[in-house]
Amino acid sequence: MLVCHCKKVHCRTVRAAIRGGAEDVDSVGVACGAGTGCGGCRPLVGALVTQERRGFDGVRRLPIAGESAA
Repeated sequence: MLVCHCKKVHCRTVRAAIRGGAEDVDSVGVACGAGTGCGGCRPLVGALVTQERRGFDGVRRLPIAGESAA
C-alpha cells in the first residue's frame, strides 16, 4: 500500500525504515522521505511506527523482499 503519495513511499519501505532503527515519524522521514511532503500521511506513518515497535501482534505479516523470515 502506498503510504506517502508525495514521495511515493510504500508501507514496506516505511516498515523497513522502522526495523532499521527509525523510532518516530520524523526519523522515518529522514530514512525514507515518508511524511516530508504535505504531511497528510504522518498519522499513518505514526500508526505504522506504533505497530512495528509493538512487535509481533499475533498477525503474521509477509516478509520484506530479501529479509529472512522469523
